[in-house]
Amino acid sequence: MLRTLGLRPLLHAAAQVSPNRRTCVFFEAPGVRGSAKTLGEVLGTSPGPGQGIRCLYSHCCFGIWNLTNGRAKVEMQGCRDSDEPGCESLQCDPVPRAHPSPASTLFTCSCGADFCNANYSHLPPSGNGGAPGPQDPQVTSGGPVWMALLLLGMFLVLLLASIILALLQRKTCRVDSGSDPEPGTGSSEDCSEELPELAELCFSQVIQEGGHAVVWAGRLQGEMVAIKAFPPRAVAQFRAERAVYQLPGLQHEHIVRFITAGHGGPGPLPSGPLLVLELYPKGSLCHYLTQYTSDWGSSLRMALSLAEGLAFLHEERWQDGRYKPGIAHRDLSSQNVLIREDRSCAIGDLGLALVLPGLAQPPALAPTQPRGPAAILEAGTQRYMAPELLDKTLDLQDWGTALQRADVYSLALLLWEILSRCSDLRPDHRPPPFQLAYEAELGSSPSACELWALAVEERKRPNIPSTWSCSVMDPGGLTELLQDCWDADPEARLTAACVRQRLAALAYPQVAPSFPESCPSAPASVLSLGPQQGSCLLSVHASPGSKSPQPVGTTVRV
Repeated sequence: MLRTLGLRPLLHAAAQVSPNRRTCVFFEAPGVRGSAKTLGEVLGTSPGPGQGIRCLYSHCCFGIWNLTNGRAKVEMQGCRDSDEPGCESLQCDPVPRAHPSPASTLFTCSCGADFCNANYSHLPPSGNGGAPGPQDPQVTSGGPVWMALLLLGMFLVLLLASIILALLQRKTCRVDSGSDPEPGTGSSEDCSEELPELAELCFSQVIQEGGHAVVWAGRLQGEMVAIKAFPPRAVAQFRAERAVYQLPGLQHEHIVRFITAGHGGPGPLPSGPLLVLELYPKGSLCHYLTQYTSDWGSSLRMALSLAEGLAFLHEERWQDGRYKPGIAHRDLSSQNVLIREDRSCAIGDLGLALVLPGLAQPPALAPTQPRGPAAILEAGTQRYMAPELLDKTLDLQDWGTALQRADVYSLALLLWEILSRCSDLRPDHRPPPFQLAYEAELGSSPSACELWALAVEERKRPNIPSTWSCSVMDPGGLTELLQDCWDADPEARLTAACVRQRLAALAYPQVAPSFPESCPSAPASVLSLGPQQGSCLLSVHASPGSKSPQPVGTTVRV
């Protein structure tokens, strides 16, 4: 198969890359919207079926095929943006994902072996697994009949699976109905709640797949939207995220805009609960930073908008007679932050968010402590977990404040990622290629043990280049800000509101900042942004008795 695809020359190149990096077949059919090139390093000098791609963010390959009138052709092949369920398969086993027209069906697969997406396991042969060409063999006369039987069998299997899941789900609801209802919900609510059928909702293409949902680009009443589709088994995750989006007063320009919730599905796939959200065509923060660099002003505005969004989430407030509780996000990552048209940030993916205890909230919104310490310590992406979550020492007595402090640690890592792509902080104005926090030290998929050894035991943090403190743009302010946000002692960290104030002082030095009494004053270097003679002597290592983490150096023990 590799010879058919013309990939044999790539094997030598693939053998020379790091064994930790997956190498996949790379192909994008003409006219396909979007591109997966930014998810890896493309191997090969000319476009076509002879290309491969070395994955940057996962160990998982994918393929998308369009089956039309019994004939399959490849649409896309490449690297996934993260390791998700299904990636553990060593071969490409396509499943139906969409029905673009009555005569065609889109199939996708994920797999976890080098070049595993070169071919599929159970679709009619299409000649080659790369770009379709004139040498493709014709489908035999029995192909359409065989394919119809196969699709019928798959439909029956999906239907049977849906019925079984519905029965199990209903049984679970009956068992739960005998226990105490969850706080803030009525005992009459059950798993058969009615959701509106969104008849005018059109699905276009998959833009992200996760463990609990698939995100599509689509249209609702003529407006381009993002559709987060949950399978029936993930109704609990759907409810949790919908409940947060529907909290009163949650509307903010730097929080992903919620449009509606409903029920539906693409083509022949089983219907399920849906969240319809605003679509951000520029994609995630991770995707954006991989493609673009920014100058000092743009980087600061991006960082400030992110801090403003998190400060708003954490804030407890009454406005126009409506109460908004404080909310801990618990899964801040550069994949869960989206980029708006003006290149500011919008925080999304509130599936793990928790309403925090407050002083002024109505009884209907008052949360109780999640059931057991495990529920509080549950968090999202390991790379961005605070040390107290990695070593299970988070303060469970004051879990609301503790979760906010853990969010600020994650925020610091995202600020570092943004600033690492600022051209004005480099003497040659050429930032290095984008890397996730700790990727330089631990690679693209660090284990929990590796993160614990580096961030908890050794108290290391991502390296802050000395050029940052020497830049006339920022004589030390950024370094101090990051260190005050990712401090090993959670109680020593700034609040999100204080981070917002510090960044505002950097972004708009002509406006005299007013720091609240609860916010530690910004260092003098933050408020004076002119060049300072002889100020470039910042030591990247703290004194021996300091509690602050040390930036990661060139020698790291893992």
